[in-house]
Amino acid sequence: MTEQLRLMAVHAHPDDESSKGAATMAKYVDEGVDVLVATCTGGERGSILNPKLQGDTYVEEHIHEVRRKEMDEAREILGVKQAWLGFVDSGLPEGDPLPPLPEGCFALQEVDEAAGALVRLIREFRPQVITTYDENGGYPHPDHIMTHKISMVAFEH
Repeated sequence: MTEQLRLMAVHAHPDDESSKGAATMAKYVDEGVDVLVATCTGGERGSILNPKLQGDTYVEEHIHEVRRKEMDEAREILGVKQAWLGFVDSGLPEGDPLPPLPEGCFALQEVDEAAGALVRLIREFRPQVITTYDENGGYPHPDHIMTHKISMVAFEH
């Protein structure tokens, strides 16, 4: 009997699974691979990019719940499993000079300690393949860079 193939995709925020690798994950799900998305943060400080939702008071005041519902829908559409690592979104600082990151946010966590949650998930799920961002986070978002860092540390453990 062949062992079940498992792929883990480590992402910074809910919605990254849809914009970064969704087709690849759906392809592997279709081929019978067990796919798990590890989502590092809740996306609490994410920007509202959809013009139809910008200015919507409910969405702005309940962004965390909206992002969680969007993740539920993405998980269903893609056919993947998903786990929250529980970190708080750092936001994308803008300006010159850049403002400091919010206290307690994901990007300010100690890397080895933050990697612990991912290490536990890897040991439980036992993926043969793990995907994540490059050392620049795909673009220089502090949470994407931190996702890369904890993924590299977790992989080594």
